[in-house]
Amino acid sequence: MKHKFWKKSRVSRLVAYALVLGMMLSLAACGKEAKDTRQKAKSIFEFFDDEPDTDDPWATESTQAPVQPSTGDVVVDPPEINPPASDPNQYSDTENEELNQLFAEYFEEYVTSSSVSYRDHIQDGKNFGGLEPPKEATLGEESDYSEEGFAKSKQEVEDWIARLEALDVNTFTEQQRFDYDYLLDNLKTCLVTFDNIYIGGSFAPMQGVQANFPVMFTDWFFLSKEDIQLCIDIMKLYPPEIDKALEFEKVRTEKGYGYEDCIIDKIIEQCDEFLNQTGENFMITVFNEHVDGFDGLTDAEREDFKKQFADGVNNQIVPMYQRIRETFVGLKGKNQIKGGMVNYEHGSEIYAYLVREYSGSTKTPEEMIQYLEQKMSDAKTRMSMYYIRYPDAYQYFTDHESSLFNYLSNKDPKEMEDYLINNVMSEFPDIGEINYDIMYFEKSLEKIRENSVAYYMIPPIDDTSENTIRVNGAHLDDLWVTLAHEGCPGHMYQTNYYRKTNPNPIRCMGLELGYLEGWAVYASYESLKYCDFNGSQYADVLGKLAQLDESYGYMIYGRIDLGINAEGWTLEDVRSYVTKMGLSSSSAETFYTLLSGDPGVYLSYSVGYLEMQDMRDYAEEQLGDKFNVVEYHKAVLDAGPCKYDQLKKRVDKYILENK
Repeated sequence: MKHKFWKKSRVSRLVAYALVLGMMLSLAACGKEAKDTRQKAKSIFEFFDDEPDTDDPWATESTQAPVQPSTGDVVVDPPEINPPASDPNQYSDTENEELNQLFAEYFEEYVTSSSVSYRDHIQDGKNFGGLEPPKEATLGEESDYSEEGFAKSKQEVEDWIARLEALDVNTFTEQQRFDYDYLLDNLKTCLVTFDNIYIGGSFAPMQGVQANFPVMFTDWFFLSKEDIQLCIDIMKLYPPEIDKALEFEKVRTEKGYGYEDCIIDKIIEQCDEFLNQTGENFMITVFNEHVDGFDGLTDAEREDFKKQFADGVNNQIVPMYQRIRETFVGLKGKNQIKGGMVNYEHGSEIYAYLVREYSGSTKTPEEMIQYLEQKMSDAKTRMSMYYIRYPDAYQYFTDHESSLFNYLSNKDPKEMEDYLINNVMSEFPDIGEINYDIMYFEKSLEKIRENSVAYYMIPPIDDTSENTIRVNGAHLDDLWVTLAHEGCPGHMYQTNYYRKTNPNPIRCMGLELGYLEGWAVYASYESLKYCDFNGSQYADVLGKLAQLDESYGYMIYGRIDLGINAEGWTLEDVRSYVTKMGLSSSSAETFYTLLSGDPGVYLSYSVGYLEMQDMRDYAEEQLGDKFNVVEYHKAVLDAGPCKYDQLKKRVDKYILENK
C-alpha cells in the first residue's frame, strides 16, 4: 500500500539554500573558522571531481563519500555491516519430514480457522492436499477479550514454539532452516503482546475496523454462486464481534489505556463518512455491480442476493457504525494518559516489538532514531550537491516540485501501468506476463481511507491469474511512483515473482511489511530513472531529486513516529519539529493523531526502504565490478518477505557465490 504523506513546503530549496548560505556566512565570520569552512566547501567540489566521468546522476549514487552534516545534526557512524563469511550452519541434503508436517499443520490450522482466512489464501483446496473450507461461514473461534482469553491464546503460541524448538535444526535443509527461522521469529516476537493486552485497540485511524471494514466487501469478487452467499453470511457475523471489541475499548479506557481525544475525533469522522452518505450506501452499490457482472445467475437469484445484502448493510452494518460512533463519543475526555506509547506501563516494550514488526529491522528505537537522523542529514547533503552541480535542473525542480507528475494525472492508470511494465523492468528478472486490472476507490472510501493513495490486493497463494490495484482518485498527483509502488516493479511484481518460486505456504501467510514496503518504495524509486518528466532536458536529475524529496518525507514521518512513541513528544514538540523541518505548523496535529494512533506503521516505509537500499549498497560495495543488478534483485526476491537480518543471510550467500 502506498500512503499519502504531506509534501514538504519547498524543503529541497530550503535545504540547499541553508547549507550553501551556512558556508557563505562561515567564510565571512573570522580567520580560522573561515579557513576550515573553505576546506569543507572545497571538498564538496572535489567529490564531484572524483566521480566517474559521466553526466548520469544515477551512476554514482552508491559511490558517494560521506560528508559531515551541518552543525546541529546528530552524527553517528554508519551502521556496520560485516562482510559475509563462510556459512557456519550445517544443512541436511534431505528434508526433515517432521518439520514439513509441522509446517503443514500450522498452515492448515491458520487458513481453516475462519472462512475469511481460507478465502484469502486458498483458491482450490486440492492444491494443498485437499484442504476443505469451514462448512459454515465463520470468523473463527469466538473472541474472548478477557485476561483468561488472552492467556489461552498466548499458551497456544508457546506450544507451537515448544514443538518447533524440540526439533534438531541440523537435520534441516538450507531452505527449511530459513523457513523455520522465519516462523519461529514471528511466533516469539508476538508473545510480548499477550502480556500487555490493554495497550492496543481495534479502532486506530489507519488500521482500525471502521477504516477497513468496507474494503473487505467492496473487494470481494465472486468465484461462485456459493461465494456470493458466503459474502453475505460473513458480513452478518461482524456486528456481534465489533460489539465485543467496543466493550473492550471501554475496559481499556477505564484502565487508563484509551485513545486520546484527537484520535477519537478521527474515528468519529470516519464513522460519519460512512453514515452520512446520500442515497444508497456504497457497499450496496458495489455489491450489486459485482452480482450483475457474475454470469450463471437467474434474475430471481440476483434479486435475492441483492436483497439479502442490502438488508444486512441497512439493518446490521449501519447500526454497527452508529454504535462505534456513539461509543467513542462517550469515551471522549476519559483518556488518562497523553502522548505516545512510551508513556504507558510496558509501552516501550510493546513499541520495540512494533518497530521490529513494521520495519523488519533489528535496530532498537534508540538506534533507529540516530539512524534516521543520519540518513536525513545524508539526504540534505546530497540535495546540496545536486544544487551545486546541476543548478538549472535544481531550480527547475524547486519551481515545479508539487507538479512534476501532473502531466500524468489525466492518463488512464491501466495505460500508465502497461507503460511501466514495458519500459522500466530491464533491471529485474523476467517473470512473463501478469494479468491485472486497476480500479478506483469508491467515492466514499476516498475520505474514509484518505491516507491511502492506493493498494494492491494480494491474490490467493495458488492463483495469481487475477491481480487488482485500487487507486484513490483523490490523489493522482504522483501517478508514476504510485503505480510503480503498487504494480511493477513493486508489490504486484514481487508477489507474482515469489509465488512462482513455489515457496512453502507458511511464507505466504504473514505480512512482513518492512520487506514488502521497503521493496516497493525501493523499486518505485529505481523506476524513476526511466521517467522523462514530460520530455524535460533535466529528466535524469529530476528523478534523483524526486527520490530524495519523497524519501525525505517518509523519514520525517518515521522520525516523528519515534519521537512520539519512543521519546514522548507532545503535540507541541511535534509542532516545533515540523516547523524546524520547513513544514507548516498546522500539519502537526495531523502528524500527531496519525502516528500516535497507528504507532510504527510508517517505519515500514521509511526504515524498510532505507534497510533495503543499504542492502543494495552493501552488495555493490562487496562485489564491485562483479555486481549484477538483475542477479542481485533475484537474490532479494528469491528470499521472499522476511526480516532484514534474514535477508542479509541470503544476500551474503549471493555475494559469496559471485566474488
